[in-house]
Amino acid sequence: MNDILKNLRSKGFFHIFGASTLNKIIQFCSGIFLVRLVSKNDFGVYSQAQNIVNIFVLFIGLGTNYALMQFGSESKDIEERNSFFKLGLKIAIPFNLLLSGLILVYANIMHITDLKMKIILICMSSLPMFIYLFEYLQIYFRTSLLNIEFSKLSTTNTALMFLLSIVGAMSIGIFGIIFGNYLAYCITIGVAVYWLLKKQIFSHKFITIEKKVKKDFFSYSITSMFSNSISSLVYLIDIFLIGYLIKDNQILASYKTATLIPFALNFIPISIMTFIYPYFAQNRDNKNWVLKMYQKLQLGLIGFNFIVTFILVVFAPLIIKILFGDSYLDSIPYFRVLSIGYFIASSFRIPAGNVLSMVKKIKFLFIANCMVGIVNIGLDYYLIKKYSALGASISTLSVIILTSIIYNAYLYFYLRRE
Repeated sequence: MNDILKNLRSKGFFHIFGASTLNKIIQFCSGIFLVRLVSKNDFGVYSQAQNIVNIFVLFIGLGTNYALMQFGSESKDIEERNSFFKLGLKIAIPFNLLLSGLILVYANIMHITDLKMKIILICMSSLPMFIYLFEYLQIYFRTSLLNIEFSKLSTTNTALMFLLSIVGAMSIGIFGIIFGNYLAYCITIGVAVYWLLKKQIFSHKFITIEKKVKKDFFSYSITSMFSNSISSLVYLIDIFLIGYLIKDNQILASYKTATLIPFALNFIPISIMTFIYPYFAQNRDNKNWVLKMYQKLQLGLIGFNFIVTFILVVFAPLIIKILFGDSYLDSIPYFRVLSIGYFIASSFRIPAGNVLSMVKKIKFLFIANCMVGIVNIGLDYYLIKKYSALGASISTLSVIILTSIIYNAYLYFYLRRE
């Protein structure tokens, strides 16, 4: 056990997991403060606008960050890695500018009756570029196995987001939150570039990437982008449809509040998968190794997540009352359903989906997610109209269960096939 712990410590696991834990605690505290600093109606408006922007953000960089994580991890040396990152940036910058333009178009041509939400969307239209650049730099640190720098950068960004958003909310309300986000990204991007300059990363030469490799890179980017976008819609389409079909900011605010804890806890499997990604990517052809490691990972996650979910479901009224106040007690039913969804997603869906990506089964993920995405939209539309926000939570749980079954069935079939 001591040898295992020493090995994990030397490779930076505790830096990544510790930073992820601290980041999610800070993000969660930020959510609690923001809920209490702005009115329930304003929180609903902000949540809806943020959700719309997040849908556009699903397509940032034309998926190049997914390819950079894979191809950067597989790179034989720093020159090859830098060449992939140069290629990714050339594709991403113009596409992110296009996304910002599309957000502006959406804000102005869609029938948005709430003037405040329209202004918020316009103010948030440049966020895709900042989000991409921050993630781009994080991925560079991660694929270079610079885990300490990766962890410090993540924590710095989260802490600044928290402090600047709170100060902004107290000063000028919702618009202060948006300004705080921009400022936090600017500072952390600057810090990351400074660290890379100190390590003389940019002094290395680039190599010429073959046309076939470029084609594979671009294909991986596009397929992963659509696959992950459809998958992520599970967490976004419900809020969008609640705003579109119900048109009640109070209900939307309650549902958004119910998602804060269950969705935030997904950092547990995500941080673990972030740490192991390069190792799985490097051993993707060794099926026995991948299967053995995946089974150990999944068993540990099931045990831990069961305890967490039990606490969330049983003590839901107390948790909501203490953290968010009496005005959000109507979110308890949604909270319980989404907590069960957290157990399924973090134990089965997220680990299996990430491993399938690591072994480059992105075409399968794309097809599976397209099919499930259609089911998701249909279920959301029907259940929200019939049961309001409770229908949204039931739809989310149903889709998480469906994707978990599909992902794991195919993954085990692939790994056990000779």
